[in-house]
Amino acid sequence: MGATLCGELAGASFRFETDSRELADYAGHHLAPLRVDLQPTPAVTASLRWHEGQPEPRARMASDLNRCSRVDRDLYVGDGCLYWFRVDDLRDLQIRARWHADQLEVEGDFYFRIGNGGWQDRLRKVLSPAQAATLRLRRFTTLLYYLIYYPCWWWLEQMRDLHPVHAAGVQLNDKVILLAGASGVGKSTLAVALAAHPGARFLSDSFVLQSGDDVCAVPEPVLLDAWSRTWLGTAGEQLERVDYPYVLGRSGYQFPRSRTVAGGRAGLLVFPRRAPEPYVRRLSPDQAHQRLSAADMIINDLRRYYAFAAVFEQLAAGGLVAHREANIAKLTTDIPSYDVGLTATATRDGVIESIADLLSGQHLRVVAQRP
Repeated sequence: MGATLCGELAGASFRFETDSRELADYAGHHLAPLRVDLQPTPAVTASLRWHEGQPEPRARMASDLNRCSRVDRDLYVGDGCLYWFRVDDLRDLQIRARWHADQLEVEGDFYFRIGNGGWQDRLRKVLSPAQAATLRLRRFTTLLYYLIYYPCWWWLEQMRDLHPVHAAGVQLNDKVILLAGASGVGKSTLAVALAAHPGARFLSDSFVLQSGDDVCAVPEPVLLDAWSRTWLGTAGEQLERVDYPYVLGRSGYQFPRSRTVAGGRAGLLVFPRRAPEPYVRRLSPDQAHQRLSAADMIINDLRRYYAFAAVFEQLAAGGLVAHREANIAKLTTDIPSYDVGLTATATRDGVIESIADLLSGQHLRVVAQRP
């Protein structure tokens, strides 16, 4: 088919093929921490065919679909297989999947268009090549989620009881600090700064997989803007630049392998927030559970995965929603959780020492304790 990449995520081995050289090049950079030698029977086999233009009608697959039950307007399910058209909010992705003997096979067709009609699409691509290039690049990460990360997560939920949560993770003093919550509050920047602490190791930036208080890394490039790089100062010197252009003015970075860890036992859950005044507030297990579940629902990439997993439960029912919530409940019961307000004037060293103090059970130094 074209380029082939092999890797492993938290014990789920995968093989990915695509006929798009641009996507293959992007995947090579993005998946660098996950890549391993080819394995003969990977848990997940995925492939993507890239098409320029309008999606093909599903009528061409009528003979296959006639042997399936129609579960939804765009979802057909047969014996160990499914066909999913207009995948969630990525309308131009079509997926076929098979599940057999604990192995998942996912085939995708993606139709790249920036116009709703054939002539409109072709004209816009000719007149606005820069816009087309930017939109194409934005699709690459989403496609890797649907073809690699989501299938691996689903396999791990089914087979290993490991569930994704939106949190950065850093190991310090043999315990993992989880920085959780919605996007845009500085979790990536804080995680990089924490990982510069003596003896610390970096897990991942956007997501971790958890089963109770056991957590595994979901390695991806760390994306930082100019403000974050300035705030980090010398802490950013440990990062290795990813030689690939990212959108929204951000640059991608990887940690050297010597500074990373694949997983560990959680010891602290922190919900950082940008605030006009500094504060720290201890959260009850129920409060932390509600906060973590709500934050996961805010994140597009997790909302999309929940829809993906619900569709794929047509292949193998696993009661994943109940299992996820039970594992979050165990996590928030087992470890202390804090809501922390950070101001625009907070210094890197002050914030990092404060979070380290929380891990050791001390009071926060640079913020006031609220009743």
